[in-house]
Amino acid sequence: MNQTDPRTTPSADQRFHPSALYLVQLDPQSVVDGVRYDDTYLADEIRTCGTMRETCPVCGDGHLQLVLRQKNVRIPHLFCLECTRCFGAFLEDGTPALME
Repeated sequence: MNQTDPRTTPSADQRFHPSALYLVQLDPQSVVDGVRYDDTYLADEIRTCGTMRETCPVCGDGHLQLVLRQKNVRIPHLFCLECTRCFGAFLEDGTPALME
């Protein structure tokens, strides 16, 4: 019979109420290699890895996309396809939710 340690098993409350992420808008130049043109920032070959449950805190229209480190991405972050803003995600205690 398999038994789990109650100290390491998430409680029902934790399973059904996941922790909130605190989002901080990031300057795209600090997270992605690209070129600034007037009021936009262009970067080549950036792939998103999936849609998150969080919606954009600025435009509120779209769910944020997860962007992990890759050739042109220095820092993993969340990205809004609607308003093209980048966000860092942090847990309640201030630790980064997206590890390098």
